[in-house]
Amino acid sequence: MAISWKRNLYLVWISQLLAMAGFNAISPFIPVFIRDHFGIYDENVRGAWVSALTFFGMFSFCVSAPLWGMLADRFGRKLMLLRSYYITALLFPLLYFSPNMIVMIMLRFCVSAFSGTVTAAQTLVVTTTPEEHHGYALGLLSTAVWSGSMFGYMAGALIVNYWGYFWGFAICGIMYLLGGLLVQFFVKEDFERRPKPRSKTASAKKWGWRDALRAYSPSVWLMLSLFVLMGMSRRYDEPYLAIMIETIHGTENTSYYTGIISAGAALGGVISGAALGRLCDRYSPLKLANPLIVLTFLFMLWQAFSPNLLSLGVARFCCFMTAGGLEPAFQALLAQMAPPAKRGTLFGVASSLRMMGILLAALSGGFVIYFWGTRAVFVVAALLMLSLLPLLRWATRYRQRRYVKTS
Repeated sequence: MAISWKRNLYLVWISQLLAMAGFNAISPFIPVFIRDHFGIYDENVRGAWVSALTFFGMFSFCVSAPLWGMLADRFGRKLMLLRSYYITALLFPLLYFSPNMIVMIMLRFCVSAFSGTVTAAQTLVVTTTPEEHHGYALGLLSTAVWSGSMFGYMAGALIVNYWGYFWGFAICGIMYLLGGLLVQFFVKEDFERRPKPRSKTASAKKWGWRDALRAYSPSVWLMLSLFVLMGMSRRYDEPYLAIMIETIHGTENTSYYTGIISAGAALGGVISGAALGRLCDRYSPLKLANPLIVLTFLFMLWQAFSPNLLSLGVARFCCFMTAGGLEPAFQALLAQMAPPAKRGTLFGVASSLRMMGILLAALSGGFVIYFWGTRAVFVVAALLMLSLLPLLRWATRYRQRRYVKTS
């Protein structure tokens, strides 16, 4: 019986909706949790701790993502998606019981090493979907991320505000568990396991990093480098949104306003993913990226200088609506540039590079907020987004030159 790629896509979409709702029911409120749970009230010091928490979480994910990608090509994409759901469901709620920031950072490190549901879901979907529908599939999947985030933000705002942090962490674990069960029992994958290598030498030759690096052309690696800078620019200000809200409005009902503004931003991402996913199937993703980068830069600057919460919320909605189309566009392009057998590894490398960008953002963001304050973080994020423009033009021209030489 043939596997329906649409059925798989919709089921993975629902599982991602559940997972993202659970994750975002608590993650935006971590700075407020640190303030209330550990008594760290100083904005600059708390921002530095948030930076450290983000840095070590992203570091472990960055290191492990290529490994999970290669194992997905070796043992199956569905298995890797189940791994990310179940282990996150088990470990993430334990963050609530951290006695201090050091333990919390250590737990976050462990959670991130085994997580990565978005990358695993993208890999499963792209390998079970016909190539001519990759843009649609990845765009639709991104709406699951944004929709789940939106519902999670709204639910988390109410749960944390009225019932406390414990239930936020608990619901996160439950939602990941439900997403895993849905994939395990209803998602199908026609995967033929590769034969086990006869010797360690053969295994090393088959899966060595040197061979992985040689597997892709220079134009592919140039496109992959964009994921580093995109990871930095997109996530540079995200850990500090709650602190920004405190700077503008004060400490009253911070969790509630953080959830509402984050939900509005996620709605922008939903609109972006639905609209731009199909455009990636019709037009070159590179033609769509340039205006999106410029608009996102302008909206990011608007955020940095917002005088009130309404202005911040509108700016963040517009920013996510334009920026949300960048990643599906780049992913669709990457999928076109690699054979199906190598796409799991390629998406793992792309995810790792994007996480490396987030890693650098966390490291430098903590420095910026400690010495210059919260608004400076949002200004730097905007400048990083603008720097994508010349790098994208360079990558495009290089790829065109390569095409002319080989045609």
